[in-house]
Amino acid sequence: IMALTKSRGNMYPFVTHTWNAIKGICFHDCPYCYMKKFDGLFPVRIDPKELKVNLGNGNFIFVGSGTDAWAFDIPSDWITCFLDYCNLFNNNYLFQSKDPSRFLEFISHPVMQKSVLCTTIETNVFYPDIVRNAPNTRKRAKAMQKLASLGMRTYVTCEPLIKFDLPKMVELIKMCSPVQVNIGKNSRQDITLPEPTKNEVQGLITELQKFTKVVVKSNAKCWI
Repeated sequence: IMALTKSRGNMYPFVTHTWNAIKGICFHDCPYCYMKKFDGLFPVRIDPKELKVNLGNGNFIFVGSGTDAWAFDIPSDWITCFLDYCNLFNNNYLFQSKDPSRFLEFISHPVMQKSVLCTTIETNVFYPDIVRNAPNTRKRAKAMQKLASLGMRTYVTCEPLIKFDLPKMVELIKMCSPVQVNIGKNSRQDITLPEPTKNEVQGLITELQKFTKVVVKSNAKCWI
């Protein structure tokens, strides 16, 4: 039986483990994705071996850390399959997607009541070469707004943070009613993105701290 993977990332200190039942090339094809180095050659699939992993009890598991398990091309029955499996164990779960409208399809699934839901809002500006197949950030914010109105715990990650317009960026994030916002920098040395200035990032943090907790990842400490 495969073992659960201990969390090594620093994005969510409360996450104890990661688990990826869905693997392969992510539909969203974001150019900055660090996972392209690891699993970029295989078509998206559900891995039956992962459905034998003991998820344990009392853990906080980031499900889908390796590819967006809620992307447009992921069949609904695959999502039901991994949610049903999560529900066999007494854990809390983090689900993250750039297409959070899909969370709404499964909102009545019992595992959603012990989960936190997260989306990425890198910027409010539309950069076609960067966003590619993912829904634009306003669509993501609207879906998160609906989820928050239904009582779900929501998180936002701004990683990699890309050049933005401050009032519009704050508005999008506020729509999500996040418990926490994570700010991170582009981690791919081979990809150049339009980055905000140190002052712009500090201005964003100041505005966000008026209504939520802000966590700055270690790779973005240079901005503060």
